[in-house]
Amino acid sequence: MQSASDVISSLFWFKDEDHDEQKDPDIIEQFVQYVEDFSSQYGSEISVSYTAFNLRGPPSNFPDYGDYPQAFVMRTYGTWWEEAPSAQEDYMPQNNRSIPSQDFVEVSFEKAVYPVEVSVFETYNPGALVRIWAQGPSMWMLLWEGEPEYAGDRPRIFSPPIRQIDVLTRVLRLEFNHKLLPYYTELDAVLLKGREPCKFQVKNKFMCPSLLHKINGPVMEKGQLLHKIMASNLHESVMLPAALGGKMEIDTGPPPGDFERLPDETILCVMKYLDMQSLCRCAQVNRHFNRLASDAILYRSIDLRPYWHCVQSQVLVTLSMRCKYLQKLDLSWCGSHLMILPNYVVNFIKDNGAELTHLRMNCCKFVNNAVLRAIVDTSVYLEELCLRSVVGCSDWQCLSTLTRLKRLDLYRTDITTTAAVAIVVSNPELQHINVGSCKMISAMDEVAIALGMNCPDLVSADFWKSYSLTPTGIRALGNCRKLQELDVGWCLQAGGSGEWLAWLQGGELRKLFLGALCATATCAACCPARRAWRGVCDRDLRGLLPRAPRLAQLDLLGVRAVTPDICDKILEECHELKLLDVSFCDQIQESQVLEWRERYPHVSIKRSFQSATLTATPNPLFLAPSLE
Repeated sequence: MQSASDVISSLFWFKDEDHDEQKDPDIIEQFVQYVEDFSSQYGSEISVSYTAFNLRGPPSNFPDYGDYPQAFVMRTYGTWWEEAPSAQEDYMPQNNRSIPSQDFVEVSFEKAVYPVEVSVFETYNPGALVRIWAQGPSMWMLLWEGEPEYAGDRPRIFSPPIRQIDVLTRVLRLEFNHKLLPYYTELDAVLLKGREPCKFQVKNKFMCPSLLHKINGPVMEKGQLLHKIMASNLHESVMLPAALGGKMEIDTGPPPGDFERLPDETILCVMKYLDMQSLCRCAQVNRHFNRLASDAILYRSIDLRPYWHCVQSQVLVTLSMRCKYLQKLDLSWCGSHLMILPNYVVNFIKDNGAELTHLRMNCCKFVNNAVLRAIVDTSVYLEELCLRSVVGCSDWQCLSTLTRLKRLDLYRTDITTTAAVAIVVSNPELQHINVGSCKMISAMDEVAIALGMNCPDLVSADFWKSYSLTPTGIRALGNCRKLQELDVGWCLQAGGSGEWLAWLQGGELRKLFLGALCATATCAACCPARRAWRGVCDRDLRGLLPRAPRLAQLDLLGVRAVTPDICDKILEECHELKLLDVSFCDQIQESQVLEWRERYPHVSIKRSFQSATLTATPNPLFLAPSLE
């Protein structure tokens, strides 16, 4: 544990000896003022526990280490979600960076500064941060990039060496990769240290870059032109400052050498393995390569998510000329801060979406009612539609026009009960559905019953933090005999009793998340027969085990009624089990967990940790939401 002096010094860690206030008064330090956007969070929409909201202001927990609701926690960790039946495949695997991102959070600060240092307070399982971006006036700039790591069981203030830029910013985006983490990572705060813009009264005849830009116009530094072409050449051509000749024409270039001897079909076959950026660079080599790199056969699957930082509306216009046979499109994370306008998306879909079968627009601000309408009017063959964290739409009902959906991901959207039921009824071939954290679905039982009655091929269902789901709705899923994955974590209304487990057809069950399904005071108050509110218990799980021989992932976090006896039985009988979470299970001791880890080394047994030094009473804001 840290000493008292360490705790005190950590609170003043940002007092830089080399740049104190007397030596450099323009350097200021700011904690997050607002959370602008994020891809996922462990918390719900009606509470602040484990939500991105907790990144605002100074640290709440640091230097304590452990699992606390006052931190920001993302939805996944490790590789478990990639190994689950609901796992998704990339549309363009060749587009993946050497360090792919799984989640992001975007934060803003009160004042725009020239960034000098970014510090992330990590208070549980640190090491997931892989990129830090800064928003400039017209583009995003990469400040730092690094490999994911697991930094051990200790808190840390991560301050990687960032690229020094001469552009003011007040918005940062942090990207994460959790694949190496043994459990959820938790972030307590983000601190931006930067230099305030200098005054117009210039000292020592030096002027800050922003003023030089305003007075003299843009300056093209050495190497900047090449960087501009290489970094953002998703366009067919590159717009240059007027002083450099305006628009660059595609040069015929030197003879293509040995490639002259290869037939076009062979070159196209090679180009199929190129990522999107490399393909666009090939189009700028010469006319021959431009013609081949623009061939529509290379654009049947497009994944622009890795390029979210530079994709603007014009990119869709350019790609539209090459997407005659487009079948799969991923625009996830793109379009923040009006970089893509809705009307460009509508036109792109109308021009190129007739053969679309797969469409992902996760965390896209440009998705509005007009975009939804364009999708249903044009892409009638759609089998996969992912709109995670899309908010601001009201015409969800129009999606019921689609009839061939096999995957529907609406996590954290504003879809209503009526619209969700209508979509399910219209798509009997549905195999995967995610309606977790959909706060506007006031009667999730109706959605679950519709799934049980209309979707016999259902493979996975995610109801994460659906507070209106009850055992009545879950029982209906017993008709789905192919069900392999069910997530009812934090569905508090379903926590009164676990008898519904007996209704599940568990023969194919591979993943079962039952987090926090225990009897609570609130649940008991809702039912006159309080004795019935006992939560999921040993008897319920014992009855399920013989019918779930292929169970691989089981989450019992916070299920207080389970005992070591049933966990012993689970570990003995479920030979394919790889993940077991017994965090906050009151009747299971740490010593028992250590024994299981020795006896079953092939099973990753999780148990959350809280620092013994934290004695403060939790703020009422962080308590579980009331259902009364």
